[in-house]
Amino acid sequence: MVEQDFKKFYESLNKELIAVKDRVRSLIGKAHWGEDGRYREAVLKNVISKFLPKSCSMGTGFVINKDKEITKQIDIIIYDSSSPVLFAEGDFVIVLANTVKAIIEVKSSIKSCNELKNIIKTCEENAKKIETVFSRNQRMFNGVFCYECKLSFETLKEALENYFNITDCSLFRKVNNISLGNKKFLHLWEYKPFSLRGYELRDLSFAYFISNLLVSLDSYPIKTENQHLFFPLVSKDPFEKFRIDSGSGFERYL
Repeated sequence: MVEQDFKKFYESLNKELIAVKDRVRSLIGKAHWGEDGRYREAVLKNVISKFLPKSCSMGTGFVINKDKEITKQIDIIIYDSSSPVLFAEGDFVIVLANTVKAIIEVKSSIKSCNELKNIIKTCEENAKKIETVFSRNQRMFNGVFCYECKLSFETLKEALENYFNITDCSLFRKVNNISLGNKKFLHLWEYKPFSLRGYELRDLSFAYFISNLLVSLDSYPIKTENQHLFFPLVSKDPFEKFRIDSGSGFERYL
């Protein structure tokens, strides 16, 4: 039997993102990296596109719901490619809310907890406009992807203690995956007790973000014994650094 190393495969994915990002930064200089988000989005899109199902398309732009409410501009929108779009020019799109599978906000760096909370708030306000067309318990991937972040787990836990009350967004529309640099990964667990958990996953944070995205798009997930083939580790539990439980009030989503 051929020996497999899923962990090494996903570590290489993490390193690929960093390498391409650094290549771009070397060409354009640090002064421009923070000014034009097109570069950081393009790097992530390039990697995601290699794994994206053919039933999905990816772009940047806006989402409009049935009440003609429009989101703020979203860095990455993944939507059902079998459905029509309202507008498309290059990778800029305006799509209908009922076609959306995932939304992602991309940042080169996050320097403060207030900045992170404001990003989460924006993502969830966008998700609230999208959720009007979904059933109450239908999931949607809502992610924040950040290339560099020096905030400690202790600081993050303290800042996000009120995570479940940042907005009144539905539990299944809340930001559910956050990658902060190449080793900090935050994930919202959507089973009782609902909890936001922070993990230290050195050289695997980016890969886990993309893996969770792909699993959310997979209609027929393939599993081995206790290990999803999309994930490099049997369990993230040994790497858990904090857990924030939702408390009461979310039982209605079960």
